[in-house]
Amino acid sequence: MAQPVAYSQDSAAGSVYLPYIAGPFPTPTRTPTVTPAPATATPTQGPPPPPAGPSEWTQHAHDAQHTSYNPISVPTPWRWKWAWNGPNATGGIVAGKFGLPRNSQPVTGGGRVYIAAGSRGVYALDNANGAVVWNKNPGGNINSTPAYDADTGALFVVSSNGALYKLNAATGATSANFAGAGASALPLPPAIAGDRVFFSMGDNVYAINKNTMKQVWSYNAGSPVDTPPAYSTTRDFVVVASRDLYVHAIRNSNGAQAWRTKTTVLEGGDSRSSATNDFAQVSRGWPVVAEQNGVVLVKLELDWGTLWTWSPWPSTNGAMRSNLTNKAEEQALLALDLDDGASAFIPNVGHGGFGDGNYMPMGPMPVVKRYNDGSEVAYVVMRGSPCLGSTCDGRWDSRLGELLLNNNTVSGFSAGQVRFIDNTFFPTDEQAYLSMAGDQLLGGHWMFGLAHQILDRSASRGGSAGSPITTANLPHIIASASNCGFSTSHYCQDGLTQDGDSRTIPGGFYIYYKQGAVYDRYWSEYAGWVVSNDTLYFVSTDGAVVALENGQPSGMALQPPAEQAATANLSYVNEGAIDYTAARDFAGHTMTVEGELHEVFNNGKAIYLTFKTPHQGAFLVRILKANWAQFDRLPETIYTAGQRVQVTGLIEWYQGDPVIYVNHPDQIRLVEMTTGG
Repeated sequence: MAQPVAYSQDSAAGSVYLPYIAGPFPTPTRTPTVTPAPATATPTQGPPPPPAGPSEWTQHAHDAQHTSYNPISVPTPWRWKWAWNGPNATGGIVAGKFGLPRNSQPVTGGGRVYIAAGSRGVYALDNANGAVVWNKNPGGNINSTPAYDADTGALFVVSSNGALYKLNAATGATSANFAGAGASALPLPPAIAGDRVFFSMGDNVYAINKNTMKQVWSYNAGSPVDTPPAYSTTRDFVVVASRDLYVHAIRNSNGAQAWRTKTTVLEGGDSRSSATNDFAQVSRGWPVVAEQNGVVLVKLELDWGTLWTWSPWPSTNGAMRSNLTNKAEEQALLALDLDDGASAFIPNVGHGGFGDGNYMPMGPMPVVKRYNDGSEVAYVVMRGSPCLGSTCDGRWDSRLGELLLNNNTVSGFSAGQVRFIDNTFFPTDEQAYLSMAGDQLLGGHWMFGLAHQILDRSASRGGSAGSPITTANLPHIIASASNCGFSTSHYCQDGLTQDGDSRTIPGGFYIYYKQGAVYDRYWSEYAGWVVSNDTLYFVSTDGAVVALENGQPSGMALQPPAEQAATANLSYVNEGAIDYTAARDFAGHTMTVEGELHEVFNNGKAIYLTFKTPHQGAFLVRILKANWAQFDRLPETIYTAGQRVQVTGLIEWYQGDPVIYVNHPDQIRLVEMTTGG
């Protein structure tokens, strides 16, 4: 008879209590769960707290409120369960691998795991072993996390063609669809609440009956709706943000507008189109509802230059609030009153994300956790000093933080203030995407996944970097490591060092063995954790999905074939000059690439020569700081926009785009431009 599944309870004071399921339990991990010290808290007044969420992660960000919080966690130790679209049996890259759309999260239901895969449609995997059960594309590209509904046994999928599809979750067959107005390539996952499915498309938000697939109501925002909808249970409102930076609350009873407000001083537009931080975007983010405090949190994508406005960010909440009040264009997170849309408070949260080279994309969303005393906080990536890294400026001042949502939860802290948390370091232009299970705080960085157990969040802690909320390391996960040799357990207890990168993180799991920067080839701008029932799922930036479960890591040491280790370093002879637009087709080859420079800039760690503005999606040249001394003067003073150049070198991958790394000036030749007569 199979043993019952073990779940973590997180039943200490200050946590949602969930009853034990029978053991026996495996031997405890080397970083055991420690009972957290409760914060000094005063329960807030307001509507009664909604019931604790389910243990199954059935839709984007766990629930219709988009809290990204599961009250149940998987106890350590963790072991490798299976992987899909990632490594082969010896840690190499599996044949036929592909990238996933940005923000694609696995969801579960009916013993299956469902994954949005862009032009490849939707995959359903067997949760027991990761085997593909079915793969269907009902139409268009599926760039949005699906939503599973146990009542109907259906999977609801939003397509780039504007339609909402209802699939049989067991077979993938399409049973019905509803055509929304417009089309969008953005991630716009549906939300399920009660008998309704909500989704955004074009200028509209729709409420669809999940049984009949008939429209209940539609709402026109007057501007493209660039976020998926979130649902407030206590207000019965659907909340979205539109491209013009208005936030809308819609009455679920009839689809009428409850309120529409714009609280940012910025205008809607591509943040890269201005050097003075005049524009912001809400796309690729989602509203987060904090029910108990009656607040909705909306993240903005700001300009790259916000990295350096305060370099580093201040060390106190008072200085942070003063800065954000005086320079309102730097406010990256909005907190709105759910009842009327007015600004509830200014969160002390700065901008960051998976950025580089004059581009800072949408950063991580907050996680909202409710404790059993009725108090509620958000967990965020904050900025503050002193830094966790060896240097301290605007690029090094990020860390995990606890955001207070009212003036009463923790003595001495008011709404919008943040509390410092101890965590594995990541820079501000590499901020990790957050989720949480019980007291386990999880982050997805483009190179690795970090995991921490919150230990002591008592009121005396968190007021400064010198006295942070304390944590213990849980097993981390990294893209490719070979410092432990290869084992089928994919486990390395004593630390993980990324192949080709000097950074080392706490011990845990490696996805690939000796495969280098896999993430640069299959770049998605996103990585994250999902916790559902008894399994953790890590989605890497390269699109691998790794499932971990409770149990002691075990496996067999193997010697991968010699040719596997060499694949990351393949090089071929020069095949002649090619236009920069064709560089993607010659990755892995040493080539001469020709084109006209659009922009040359220095971001402090590399000088970029770009051939398109913005440079994302096109070939580029990077000259790393270590090689600047090879030039007679700074390369940014030698090369300028408008010059035509030929660049010779190995075409590699960087954040999904083809790149040549230039180590010496001989690799770049200026080409005389001739004018026809």
